[in-house]
Amino acid sequence: MKIFVRFKKVIWIVVSTVLLLSVIVFAENIHRKQRCKSVNVSIDGKTEKHLVTTKEIKDLISKNGTDHPEGKLFERIDFKRIEARVLSNRLIKSCQVHRDLSGGMSVDVTENVPIARTISSNGGSAYFTDNYVSEDGDFIGISPHYTARVLLLSGPYFDRKMQNLRDSKSRSLLTLIKAINNDDFWKAQLTQMIVEKDGGITFIPEAGNHKIEFGLAVDIEVKFKKLKIFYKDILPAKGWNSYRKVSVKYRNQVVCE
Repeated sequence: MKIFVRFKKVIWIVVSTVLLLSVIVFAENIHRKQRCKSVNVSIDGKTEKHLVTTKEIKDLISKNGTDHPEGKLFERIDFKRIEARVLSNRLIKSCQVHRDLSGGMSVDVTENVPIARTISSNGGSAYFTDNYVSEDGDFIGISPHYTARVLLLSGPYFDRKMQNLRDSKSRSLLTLIKAINNDDFWKAQLTQMIVEKDGGITFIPEAGNHKIEFGLAVDIEVKFKKLKIFYKDILPAKGWNSYRKVSVKYRNQVVCE
């Protein structure tokens, strides 16, 4: 009797396994032969408006209408190639393509976050073009749909061929830009950063007629503490239009002219 019960259990396990595998194979065949019915684009960004549009993404997906995925068998659609097409737009940080059970293809896009923008103040050079700077320090172009309110970057420093702000010479500038963006006061007060060829920095503030001589992007925290003294103690006492320049580039000094 025990042998019969044990044998019955073994038979049940084998039958269940075969049925399960049959269902999986059947589902795989249906899934593999399914055609793409629609393309659904989702854009995630941190700006007030999107830097890219759904139409722009769909144009990249379809290679400007020459390679539409709709109607194609999913097994003939190269998701990685589509992701690469979308990522060719530098305003896009990441792209994930996947399918659902109803036959739809989802394209989930995350935009880069601009933290600054290079501008040409005097015609620039062959290398100087307007670009947003991403959180990673990459130059990502600009958007025709939305102008982000970010710190403006200009000056002779950028009159050379550059791909990003991650090289050893520029990394300190990226650190400074992030420090400004992480402080609500400085983010609102500092509107433009002019960088000389040697890396020396001058800020143009939002309020007041003065310029801020910051020097190299070193001792950032110490220099901002000195600037806070200027804004909290000196300007309220002397008036916002009393000075044309304030310098914090020298150690242990705040020089006002």
